[in-house]
Amino acid sequence: MDLKVVQSVMKNCELFEGVDQSQLGFLMLKGSAREFAEGETVYRKGEKAGGTLALIVSGKVNVIAEDGYVLRELGVGEVMGEVGTISQQGTRTVSVTASQPTQILQWHIRDIKEGSPELIKRLKDLAWKRIKNWYE
Repeated sequence: MDLKVVQSVMKNCELFEGVDQSQLGFLMLKGSAREFAEGETVYRKGEKAGGTLALIVSGKVNVIAEDGYVLRELGVGEVMGEVGTISQQGTRTVSVTASQPTQILQWHIRDIKEGSPELIKRLKDLAWKRIKNWYE
């Protein structure tokens, strides 16, 4: 994964807006790069979240309801997995499948807390916003 691309995507992501360069660098080092082929499952509803969330660095994914309906498409610069990560149940609330070859940078929530603790409130706000949108 190209670090300059990752840095650019992070800088343009709403979640990381205003985060200083040293914090971004720390998070880049702590992140785990993962790749998914088109059609491959990234997250499956009901599985343990394991405290992880991810940033889409390239490609697109579909957020899929139980009935197979595509709730939303997420692309470069968007975060996923935050709902299951911060929920008390700690499980994925929807399935996410790559709609094209996709690269993500994944973190454990403890790394976010360590590298940029102010992001936790933003993650919670994002999670509640997503939950609200799914149920409206």
